[in-house]
Amino acid sequence: MWIVDSSLSSLLATFENIRRTQAENRERFPDLEDRASRLKEVREYAIRENEALWRKARENLKDNGVRVFFVRSGVEAIEVVLSFLGDEKLVVKSKSNVTKQIHLTESLEARGVEVVETDIGDRIIQIARMPPTHPTCPAASLDRYEIAGILERHLKRPVPPDPGTITGLLRDEIREKIRCAKIGITGANAVCAGEGSLVLVHNEGNILKVATETERQIIITSREKIYPDLDEAINMVKVLTFYGTGHITTSYIDVISGPSKTADVEGMLVPGIHGPRDVILIVLETPGITSEPELYHCIGCGNCLTICPTYRAVGDRFGRESQLGGIGLAKSSITDPVEEVFYCTTCDLCRENCPLEIPVRETLLKIRREYVKRYNLIEGHEKLIQNIRETGRIFNEKPPEVGAVKRASIVYFRGCMSTFRRREIAEAAEDLLNKTGVEYTLIDERCCGSPVLKTGTGIEELIDHNISQIEESGAETILFTCPGCLETFRDHYPKRYNLLHISEYLSEYLKREIEAGKIELKEVAEASVTYHKPCHLRTDAPEEILREIPGITYREIEKGCCGAGGGVRSAYPLLSRAIAEERLQAIKETGAQAILSACPFCKENLKEGEQPIYDITEYLKKMIE
Repeated sequence: MWIVDSSLSSLLATFENIRRTQAENRERFPDLEDRASRLKEVREYAIRENEALWRKARENLKDNGVRVFFVRSGVEAIEVVLSFLGDEKLVVKSKSNVTKQIHLTESLEARGVEVVETDIGDRIIQIARMPPTHPTCPAASLDRYEIAGILERHLKRPVPPDPGTITGLLRDEIREKIRCAKIGITGANAVCAGEGSLVLVHNEGNILKVATETERQIIITSREKIYPDLDEAINMVKVLTFYGTGHITTSYIDVISGPSKTADVEGMLVPGIHGPRDVILIVLETPGITSEPELYHCIGCGNCLTICPTYRAVGDRFGRESQLGGIGLAKSSITDPVEEVFYCTTCDLCRENCPLEIPVRETLLKIRREYVKRYNLIEGHEKLIQNIRETGRIFNEKPPEVGAVKRASIVYFRGCMSTFRRREIAEAAEDLLNKTGVEYTLIDERCCGSPVLKTGTGIEELIDHNISQIEESGAETILFTCPGCLETFRDHYPKRYNLLHISEYLSEYLKREIEAGKIELKEVAEASVTYHKPCHLRTDAPEEILREIPGITYREIEKGCCGAGGGVRSAYPLLSRAIAEERLQAIKETGAQAILSACPFCKENLKEGEQPIYDITEYLKKMIE
């Protein structure tokens, strides 16, 4: 039914190159965070004041000699393009995600027009008849051997797998097509309202040729690409370039403010000198810009794809045609939700690695609820939700007896996974709490509601039951060993409790007791450890504990996902396993003797690794026994 893509090595290599380049160049961009913050404010303003900015842009573009057409659909956009083609049967085109989304190339080809992509990567996937796999590196999923084979079939001649030879052959073919073409089609990275200018960003120089060596330039963009002025557009380009490629600047930034013209002879204006005599801008309506405005803050850098655990496992199948990854699915599913929105592990790494901190996860969760409302639960989630409806827990099993709820200042909320599958975590947590001497109680808890939220349904009854039990105890503080439970309480329960992961509580306790000489930590066999931080845990307390323990060699690792979250493990076990395997490989490369985590789901999904995995509570229990 569902197979993980095992042929993504080229894509992953490209992603690692981008991230390595970012790390190498980060110090050369000291004001990156300030620029990203400034860009975020501008994008919020541009979407909020979209109508007003476009009125201003239209006026100034018209004054500059650019003809502007606003269209409501891809079909309308294609009709406008056709009206300007006349009898021309050759069009040269540069990279444009908007034109991919409206299927411009396919529509023109169906009418007998030859369309030639002039970006090297786009030309490769055009010849191969493949979709793009990254907005700035469209052919990232192909290695040079595969590309050479594609070109051999296309050119009907041997092509060595040498990048220089490959790009040279493509360049020569593209140049000849540009020389013969009278119509050029490009996208636009930004439209500057204040100047009535269009900004186009590229590295290869192809857009410059398409824009200047044809008689008519047609620019197709969408409403979210508006900026107040050129200064803010250039700031966007700097941020886009770093997050999209890792470099400090791009090779070319073209600013087009109208057709090519001169008035050097008696001051009389003559169009079409060293560039097109006609510039047409087609602006496509963006349906979701009012309902989900934050999605359209996106500048299309693709940095979220490089870190997304699902995209790294299945490539462009976590997307919809040319709209890639979580944000692509979110945009394309606002009015028409598809099952692929459930591929997301809800790790939120996309937001953490986005220069504009776009909350894609929250939008996907809303779309999941709409999907379930329209079509029903997906296979794999039905049993889970049935168990919760029947027993209040994700497993249809009898929980351990907890007795009557006693009065205490603290409730330890075990969570379903620590109660039924990873009981050693709950036992270690309770043992540690007993050692601290704190008064705490357990409750007859129900599922916190996290799985329900992430599979598309509601949690009100679960909240009511758990709150009634907590109120009976009189507790003001609730401790958790499951980050998913903790996050659900923080985001969906009444805001009247002090909510802590148990590591936060233990961190303060250990610091105090060790300094006072009341506790001496024992040595353990696995003294070299790495820590896998759970995606939904917002505290660094486990790392702080590890750094303070004498005799421990703590090997840090970049944050990543175990693959269990978001209902992925129950609905798509193969995908969950593939994500876990990539994470385990990264962990193995640290050379650590053991893996530590702070989540029962992470422990469950990473238990097949070569190193043993312990929850932070288990590890501490061994040290202070």
